[in-house]
Parts: sequence; structure tokens; C-alpha cells
Amino acid sequence: MDIFYGRKKQIVIAGIITTLCCCLMVVFPTIALCSARKGISLWFRNVLPALLPFFICANFLQNIGVIRFLKSGVFPFAMSVLSGYPMGAKIIGDLKRSGEISNTEAKRLISFCSTSGPAFMVGAVGAGMLGSGVMGAIIAVAHYAGALCNGLLYSRLLGVEKNDGRIDPVCGSESMQESFTEAILSSFRSLGIVLAYIVLFMFLTDLLHMSGAFSLVDSQALRALTKGFFEMTVGCGAVAECRHISNAMQCILCTAILSWGGLSVIGQNMSMLSGCGISMRFVILSKLTHSVFSAVCAFLIVMLVL
Repeated sequence: MDIFYGRKKQIVIAGIITTLCCCLMVVFPTIALCSARKGISLWFRNVLPALLPFFICANFLQNIGVIRFLKSGVFPFAMSVLSGYPMGAKIIGDLKRSGEISNTEAKRLISFCSTSGPAFMVGAVGAGMLGSGVMGAIIAVAHYAGALCNGLLYSRLLGVEKNDGRIDPVCGSESMQESFTEAILSSFRSLGIVLAYIVLFMFLTDLLHMSGAFSLVDSQALRALTKGFFEMTVGCGAVAECRHISNAMQCILCTAILSWGGLSVIGQNMSMLSGCGISMRFVILSKLTHSVFSAVCAFLIVMLVL
């Protein structure tokens, strides 16, 4: 009975939020249209070409069973580092739903296999927004160092299973062509989910900006962090506009924002982890500690480099 009422409460809350969003889009159609165009453009120009090849390759390798011969953390972390959000969560979700890893192992892996990609951090944020590839490299090193520290923390808290998270080899029954076709279809489905979250949170941040909510925060740096709380790209762009703070502080703030990922990335991760039994509370906590670890690492690095 408690489960029934809990489910009913979730449906009511989701219905209210969805209805409110629809009303806001009707009341502010110009903002909704502009946000959708920006979100779709960002997805089409940057996200789709960057993630699609990796999604197809990762799905294909999973379908033919190659990754079952590896330790469970190797492939998700490598693909997450190479391609960025939300690749790590996608792979972990697939492994958990297929029964190849336990709930505990999935939670341990998500603590350090949810990262941004180096091309985005060094190219888009470092060289593009901050005007320095060196600053981008510092952000990337601190970001990945923070992820590894985060993984060590949660491995200690959750414990490591006796099989050390190794996946038992299982032979697939599908042909290579069927596996590749399924990999393509699954990739576009996942990228469609990413597009939806990008557009949704682009609309939310634009609406908050239009309403003047961000101007209530006096400090420009805190305002950038507030924007990054919702969407990391918007937050990093706001940090780049903070001309009164040092390069070192810009590195630290961008590292913290990228490691947090924003509610948009957390939403993407939760969609990829659907059916895995991992709560949003845990994902939020793990991203928060990742952000703290990465910011500390960035501080230590910039003290030596900048």
C-alpha cells in the first residue's frame, strides 16, 4: 500500500511539473522556440558528431561480448574519458540491466566513470571560452584526478566484490550484422534522450535569465556557479565572462562545474541508468563529491603551474 501511494505521489508531482512546463512554453513561446533552436543546434553541431561514433562502437562491442573479458571498470572509464557525458552511465546501465554486474558494482563504477571528454574541456572550455589551451589541460587533469579520487572513496565505502568486478564471458547469439544494427538504433535512441535534456535545461536557464533570477546573486562568480548548477556549458561560459577573477580561479570554478555536470547531465545519467536500482540521491552525491575532489586537485595544480 505504501508503494502504491508513493508511486501515485510521484505521478502527481511529475504531472504538475510537466503541466507547468507546458504552460510556461505557451506563455513564453519566443523563449521556448529560441531555447529549442539553441539546444538542437548545440546537439547537432557538437554532441551528435562527437558522441555518435563512440556510442555505436561501445554498443557494438557490448553486443558481441568483447568487454565481458575485461574488468568491469576498464571499458566504462576508458569510453567515458574518450567521449564524455553520458557514455559512462550508458555502459554501466547496459551492464547492470543485462545482469553482468551487481547493484553495488554499478554504484561504484558510476562514481568515477561519469566524466566529461578531453576535447570539450581542452578545446571548447579552455581554448574557446577561457582563451587558453593550457588552462583547459589543467581542468582536464584535475577533472580526471578528481574522478579517480571519487572512485577510491566509494570503493572504500561500498566495498569491492570478491570477483573484483570481473565480468564472466557470455557468448551472444546474434549475428554481427544484427549486433551492429542494434548498436546503431540504440545509439540514436540514447542521443535522442540527450537532446531532450539539452533543450529542456536550455529553456530553463534562459527562462531564469529572462526573469532576472540570476541577477539576485550579487557575486559574478557565484552567479556563474548557479548557472553551472543547471547546465555546465552555460556555467563555464559565465565563468569566462568573470574578468575580475584570476585565471587560477577560473580554472577551479570551471573544473568544479564540469565535474558536477549540472542537473542536465544528472538527468541524462538517470535516464541511462533507468531500471538499475541506482537512486538519484546517490548520483547527485557522487557528482557533488567528484566536484569537490576535482576543485581541490585544480587548486593544487594551479598553485604549481599558474
